[in-house]
Amino acid sequence: MLQKVQSYVRARVINKEKAHVLVALSGGADSVCLLHVMVDLGYEVEAAHCNFHLRGDESDRDEAFVRALCETVKTPSGESLHIPLHVKHFDTIAYAREHGVSIEMAARELRYAWFEELRQQIGADVIAVAHHMNDQAETLLLNLRRGTGVHGLAGMKPVNGKIVRPLLCVTRREIEEYVRANGYMYVVDSTNSDTRIQRNAVRALLSSSTDAEIEHMAHTAELVQEYDSLLQALLWGTTIPKQSERTLLYELLAPYGFNATQVENILSALPSSGKHFEAENYTAEIDHGELHIRANVTESDMEEPIVLRAVHPRMPKEHFPDQEAMYALFDADKLPENLMLRHWKEGDSFLPIANKSKAVRKKLQDFFSDLKLSVSEKNRVWLLCNADKPEEIVWVVGYRISDPYKLTDATTRVAEIEVEKQ
Repeated sequence: MLQKVQSYVRARVINKEKAHVLVALSGGADSVCLLHVMVDLGYEVEAAHCNFHLRGDESDRDEAFVRALCETVKTPSGESLHIPLHVKHFDTIAYAREHGVSIEMAARELRYAWFEELRQQIGADVIAVAHHMNDQAETLLLNLRRGTGVHGLAGMKPVNGKIVRPLLCVTRREIEEYVRANGYMYVVDSTNSDTRIQRNAVRALLSSSTDAEIEHMAHTAELVQEYDSLLQALLWGTTIPKQSERTLLYELLAPYGFNATQVENILSALPSSGKHFEAENYTAEIDHGELHIRANVTESDMEEPIVLRAVHPRMPKEHFPDQEAMYALFDADKLPENLMLRHWKEGDSFLPIANKSKAVRKKLQDFFSDLKLSVSEKNRVWLLCNADKPEEIVWVVGYRISDPYKLTDATTRVAEIEVEKQ
């Protein structure tokens, strides 16, 4: 899990290698995990804990726990850190009454206002909160229940101003397994089971969902975030954000069966060449920075075709086939007696037919590149060769015959060769 979070954080959350991070620490499994992960990733960490005085002795228990925790956290090498801890006490009920908001909203407004004030005081770069994929799915459903537009369906962003969410790439189960595997202690908020609280009710609703289903909902929110950014750019005539490339690519590739993770990998690989990605019925291939989609090759596509040869006397006017046709005309007296079919290999070259100028030998790789053939198209081309000298190419089937075997004024017998599937 640590490697997954590290990749996610560096790619999408914190772009500063030695950032100063203020961790929102409640004492629950999620925030305890976040604290340890930020330490293990090498960030300069301080912690902030809010005592809202809403759960009597339990609130004080949580405060005592995080104070002890910050004194005992160690680096991966075993060094004790004594993480600086900042604690703030709030009269949450009085604030809610005064401002006419719910207790949950009061707690939210109080903590985020204090977090930002504290961040500025200590000079931290960001405020890290412990939201994860399950929280993202809950947010999505909460907004759906209330009725929402594109912005509400976007859920929580990994970065929102100075607020960052390093754990948005993992599920609650992954966090709990990580905490348990490392022997980290944490406290449990007894109000989490109170389904009168809307988020808890939605959490209970999602309790029967698999991790895969949670991940699908979280990925949907990520995609909608990019749709939202793209929509805003189109509405206001601003530059389309770079992150919208993934959205557009997903819309192009989803009908072919490629999922969001594959689209992410394809986007990362686009500057390269030769990589391919498989969906059920299609393959995406990257060739010199270009993306090609093709239907997957069936067994019949791989079977060697049949070669049909017929010879007739030279006619006064021969009907020449198109170069792309699967049949071609040759000087029968110059053709090798024995022919074979094979696919191309590195180092192959031939003499493409020339009309009046002298034929020049060309590498097959360069020939394919001139035609802008994709990797898969190149691999499916058949070569008609001299069976006794397989390196001697007679015809790049469907593309070009070799100059030594073309019809000339001296040709008396014409060989018509057709290549067809079995």
